[in-house]
Amino acid sequence: MKLLSLRPLLAAALAALALSFSAVAGAAAQPLDRIIVVVNDGVILQSELDRALDDARLQIRNRGIAAPPEDALRAQVLERLILNTVQTQRAMQAGIRVDDRELNEVMTNLAKQNGMNLSEFADAIRGDGLDYLAVREQIRDEVMIQRLRTREVESRVTVTDQDVDNLLSTQGANADIEYHLSHILVSLPDGASAEAREQARKKADTLLQRLKSGEDFAEVAISHSDGQQALQGGDLGWRRSADLPQLFSQTAAKLTAGQLSDILETSGGYHIIKLDEVRGGEERKTVTETHARHILITTNAVRTDEQARVLAREIYDRLAGGDDFAALAKQYSDDPGSKNSGGDLGFQPPGVFAPEFQVRIDQLKPGELSPPFRTQFGWHVAGVIDRRTRDTTDETRRARARAAIGNRKAAEEYDIWLRRLRNEAYVEYRLPTDASAAEASKDG
Repeated sequence: MKLLSLRPLLAAALAALALSFSAVAGAAAQPLDRIIVVVNDGVILQSELDRALDDARLQIRNRGIAAPPEDALRAQVLERLILNTVQTQRAMQAGIRVDDRELNEVMTNLAKQNGMNLSEFADAIRGDGLDYLAVREQIRDEVMIQRLRTREVESRVTVTDQDVDNLLSTQGANADIEYHLSHILVSLPDGASAEAREQARKKADTLLQRLKSGEDFAEVAISHSDGQQALQGGDLGWRRSADLPQLFSQTAAKLTAGQLSDILETSGGYHIIKLDEVRGGEERKTVTETHARHILITTNAVRTDEQARVLAREIYDRLAGGDDFAALAKQYSDDPGSKNSGGDLGFQPPGVFAPEFQVRIDQLKPGELSPPFRTQFGWHVAGVIDRRTRDTTDETRRARARAAIGNRKAAEEYDIWLRRLRNEAYVEYRLPTDASAAEASKDG
């Protein structure tokens, strides 16, 4: 089992999980260890950086990308470790905790998603040379970071109907097209001076010229990008047009596969994107809705389950004999939501009803009546009045647009929040002279 495959399983916050894992790998112990960075009231050790670098090199080899210069890779990896540390510290300060019961549930889910039980999962982790207990603690930290992100960033994101209308009017039929993009970012701090902006622009221009001259995009991204996916060669993966920042989606729509964009400027910095592939397009969406009705007989202090079953059977027999469904529902049904409307449940799409109820009505044709059956709510007599197929393309498009805007806003706010958190942190480097110079060069 490859632990790298676990990263998508804890949602968006686990893109850096491999780096966290590497910090606790059970590789050969270092005879001497030392502090290389002080981060607020915490530290990063030389052994952590060494193991994180080993993991990053493995990722790069697995992607078939040529290794970047060692100083550039070290700077990228160390920055990821610093970002992870400041977020974990902030979560602790905010009182965010993940107890052992919750952690066990996360570990069990990870095991299931890898086709194992928890014991097998633990053995697989140890088989990869990792300390299982230490890995548990790293996963605990990542869950804390995700909860922190939800509390301090995502909970503040709002999406209005006007936002949805604007996106749909802008993207139209292109909203469902998927793009596979690669990305390089030259970031800017909050309130950057004109001089700093000019320096960042010159760096972006230089990188673009290097790409146009034939240098490999992934290699340049690993060495020089400030984006979250730098160590993945800037690979953003497949994303629907609606899920991309509007500037990216508009630019991607004008590119052909393999083509580079010009420099794209945002408040966060200067971007270069490359369109690797494109696929898909809009498809019509439909749903089959069922117009059902029912009479519910529940148990209570004076009616046993058997008595409820007998009454439901008597009602069924009367309906089969021609009695009016609505009249019997108003007289006998214990469902307060449909009783006064004669048991009418209206047209509903699949998944609205309890699974046992859904299965029963799915077996009926319009006009048919089901014999009494039991669910968690009691005994039912149900019938299907009609079915219809409804086009839900517009509803689906709006729902996807709303989710895409929310994800986009959250990602943008997260980047701003993380930069601010990083800028506010006390970071003291205690690196060797050559590594310190490399880090200073990257920051410059």
